[in-house]
Amino acid sequence: MILTLPGLVATGLLFASGFSQFRAFQRGLITDHGAIWLARLGLVAAIATVWVGFANNGGQPTTALMGALLGTLLIALVIATSLKQPVDTMLIGVAPLTGCFTLLVVLVPGQSVAVLELSTALHVVSAILAYGAVAYAGTLAVLVNWHHDALKMRPLPPLVAALPPLDAMDSLFLRAVQAAWVLLTLSLLSGALYVDDFWAQHLAHKTLLSGLAWAGMSVALIHHVQSGGINRTMRRTAVAAALLLCVGYLGSKAVLEFILAA
Repeated sequence: MILTLPGLVATGLLFASGFSQFRAFQRGLITDHGAIWLARLGLVAAIATVWVGFANNGGQPTTALMGALLGTLLIALVIATSLKQPVDTMLIGVAPLTGCFTLLVVLVPGQSVAVLELSTALHVVSAILAYGAVAYAGTLAVLVNWHHDALKMRPLPPLVAALPPLDAMDSLFLRAVQAAWVLLTLSLLSGALYVDDFWAQHLAHKTLLSGLAWAGMSVALIHHVQSGGINRTMRRTAVAAALLLCVGYLGSKAVLEFILAA
């Protein structure tokens, strides 16, 4: 019951937010204040759902919890960016998707497992958020690059009309890079407390690639400060960092499970 209530509330609010924003988009409106307020309330309920879900599962993640956790990060980024830039249309996809994961948290609760130590739980949560933020920043970089090129096409592709204005997309991309850098820093620092045996836990390659991804995000932010804007070099750096993390975690997992285990 403790998990069910916030989970269902979050699901209802987030679906309502996405639907409200979609109806506004059909009317030719970019900003819908009702959708933003529903998203804010849904974000609070989603955070409560994730908090209780992790507590019930001993601090260990499940697929539903990871999806809900990443969804809350994306909604928070959209809401924060919408204070200055009209990126509200992103809620059409992000809010219902997060609502699906909060519903899964309720419908597929975790099993009883050993409780993780605080440092380990902090590392797990920060790592999930960091990977999500880096992947989101890399995806936005590709989308913004395409948006820049699509504006030169005649006639304009239909998808361009559904996207927020280019400067708003640039602002959302910058917020994603900033969040990714902070979360990667927290993940690497908390990982120093989490690691017992660096080599036995097969963490050398992951740490190296995570460090390179962190360096890439740092270079992107430094480049932004120096140039005063968002350019192609910064976006390419974000894509490279996302690819490094993809290789570091998905690639290494495949090697350990399918090649070394054979």
